[in-house]
Amino acid sequence: MEEEDLIRLLKKLIGIPSSVNDGPEIYDFSAEYLEKKGLEVTTQTLKNPYIQYNDFNNIYARIGNGKGPKIMLNCHLDTVGKGEGWFFDPYDAEEKEGNIFGLGAADMKAGCAVAMMAMVHMGRKFRDLNGELFFSGVFGEEAPYSLGTDTLLKEHDLDDFDLIIVTEPSPVVAINDYCITHRRLHKAKYPVVITGAEGRVLFEIDVHGKSSHASHPSMGINALHAASQIITELTRFDIYSSIKMGRGHYCVINMEGGSQNFTVPSFCRIHVNRQLTMGETEEMVTREIDSIIRSLNLKSKVVVRKRYSPGTEIEYRPYISEGGKYLDAFIDHIPIRPYGKGKERKKKCIFTTSSVGDFNLFGTRTKAPVAIFGPGGANIHSPNEFVYRDQTIRTFELIVRFLERVYGEGVDGK
Repeated sequence: MEEEDLIRLLKKLIGIPSSVNDGPEIYDFSAEYLEKKGLEVTTQTLKNPYIQYNDFNNIYARIGNGKGPKIMLNCHLDTVGKGEGWFFDPYDAEEKEGNIFGLGAADMKAGCAVAMMAMVHMGRKFRDLNGELFFSGVFGEEAPYSLGTDTLLKEHDLDDFDLIIVTEPSPVVAINDYCITHRRLHKAKYPVVITGAEGRVLFEIDVHGKSSHASHPSMGINALHAASQIITELTRFDIYSSIKMGRGHYCVINMEGGSQNFTVPSFCRIHVNRQLTMGETEEMVTREIDSIIRSLNLKSKVVVRKRYSPGTEIEYRPYISEGGKYLDAFIDHIPIRPYGKGKERKKKCIFTTSSVGDFNLFGTRTKAPVAIFGPGGANIHSPNEFVYRDQTIRTFELIVRFLERVYGEGVDGK
């Protein structure tokens, strides 16, 4: 019965458009759904002072008396925009060969359905729960600045929580990423637990040249030519970190400059993403970029600056959650497939991710251990996104069994 309810809820969530331009229906539906299931729900309205969105809500539900273990289940209810190229209807939640298709199916409406149904299940089974189980369905993970989670953290002190479980699609998020256990890159297979993430910093690089007639390019200094040299050098840079994380690489995400006129362009702006590994800061990376650019001996003037953000607290910094009674118990509970041969097969693979998201804010702004665990799928942020039905059900079962253990017999078996 619960499995059927879970899949029905997932398909209903997929059917509600929920990008930042789609209005508050997903938040209203989620609050009403949990209330109808007997949970006490509170909402927190967000007004975005930086971008002209509508007003949206964070959705919260709590179970328990607070006198015991504290665990939060977290998900984001928003998705990216629809985009082009869909073969399946992005809101129809069509099921085919065990895959459920739809915008946000994997990222992360399946995870939302899992977290919501887990709350419903625990509310039915533990009417007088010793401790606290806290559900947070937030706005804006797919929009700039993670404002929903930022608001959550400003209004709720989570430092005394024993574990935060973020139900992002961990098998997808961990693709081609680093296994802490075996200190190497290798393939992640469901079920996957992630306990750390790289950060990122965004830079703007302004290249100033000199205009001239395009028939006499030597009379000018071509800003686009200089920018292309910078881009080439940055994309060659790829430093592997020996500190349990990934690669501090650059990715150029936008380039502006030039015109259709028959003129040597005098200006170009490059937008660059730089992944941050543990121990790196934006100041270190700024010096690194300056050094790379100086080595090119360009004629152009180049100005490097960090791209604007409303505050340092909402920037994505790297973190690793290591140890903790309930994090260790959760990892022990998940039947992670062994890797390698001999002694290595006895060690469970625990991953970090090069992705960034709300989990970075939890990992750097609270003292609580953070585990990312959810069902897999494919094509996130792309046409024909889907999630695996069986992994959605299995994720729900594993999380619920863990919570029953924590709030029933206890993780020490007492």
